[in-house]
Amino acid sequence: MRLLSVPSLLVLIGCGAGPGDPGADHPDGGTAGDATSDGSSAVGLKRHYGHYFATNAADTPADAAMLCSKPGVTGVVWRQTWREVETSPGVYDFSSFDSVLSALSTSPNPSCQLWIFVEFKSFASSPIKNPCPVYLQAQYSAPNTTGNGASTCFMWDPVVYNAYLAMLRAAGAHFDANPRVEGIIFQESALSLSGTTSQDVADGGTYTAEAWRDALIKLVQGGAAAFPHSRVISFLNFIRGGQAYLDDVSAAISAVPENQACFSGPDLLPDNDSLYNTLHSAYEQLTRHTGCRSNSAQNDSYAVTNFGLSSIFQFAVRGTFGDFDELAPRASGVCVNSYLFWNHTEATSATGLDWHDALPVIAAHPYGSGWYGQCENGGVAP
Repeated sequence: MRLLSVPSLLVLIGCGAGPGDPGADHPDGGTAGDATSDGSSAVGLKRHYGHYFATNAADTPADAAMLCSKPGVTGVVWRQTWREVETSPGVYDFSSFDSVLSALSTSPNPSCQLWIFVEFKSFASSPIKNPCPVYLQAQYSAPNTTGNGASTCFMWDPVVYNAYLAMLRAAGAHFDANPRVEGIIFQESALSLSGTTSQDVADGGTYTAEAWRDALIKLVQGGAAAFPHSRVISFLNFIRGGQAYLDDVSAAISAVPENQACFSGPDLLPDNDSLYNTLHSAYEQLTRHTGCRSNSAQNDSYAVTNFGLSSIFQFAVRGTFGDFDELAPRASGVCVNSYLFWNHTEATSATGLDWHDALPVIAAHPYGSGWYGQCENGGVAP
């Protein structure tokens, strides 16, 4: 281990990969950035669009390298809880991400990219139940409705989102110049805090939909500033008590120059009408969004009956810009034009499908005009 100082921060960094690897070509003909002789800097905004596998908590760096070797795969998502990254106030351990970068350098895919995902919410199946740094847990986190002790950080609170942004600035100082680091991902906007755990002002808490909207915007803007050469993706589905505020978040994402920030749905679920049953639902918002649009095939996407993963892919990339057809959702789509994430899940779904079944779909549909051009009236790369 070694200690690295950045402005106003002390960063704990593992002895894994160095800060950069040689630049690689973009799928759209640009370059990922010109590295110096030691690989320490990147120029320009990274645009390695295409298919990515989202790793799970049990995966190893070797698993990430294996996924990168599959035909058509552009890269992987590696996740850590915020608690694992911020080991004490203002001290950060990025060694897990460094280890993955080191493993990816051995992959036969010479430009395999990495997304950094630092979780602020856990689920019933999560191995770490409270993802918040220990010093924030007592006052700024609570159990959420997913059960089994899962918890959520109070991301709408200025103390919390400012601490998260400080972590991102440290991460950006360490990773932004690395041409293999595509960017950062923010966890879904659904915080799973409701009922007795709502944290609403009326119940003695501090949550308001307006506060969460404003925090989401600050996270996107702050993340883009912390990673000026990388991409920023926000998984957006629900803002409890203020679904229409997704309009404001979408507008803020579009306003980030060069399409650096992306609006992403966290799920590809054509039968879940809560994602499209109002004008402000996530799919309606996504198809209206100007700029970079992405989405994710989560575990439940493998279990959509009588649909299949080729249909899941088509649902992701096709559609009509500006409108989602809620009357025929399976025939509609969400107009993804940049990044498509597939969960690496070993558990066989109810339909018998798992990540292996995504491989032929990924290989058959590399990123290009045949992908993003399927969105009517909006088939352009971001």
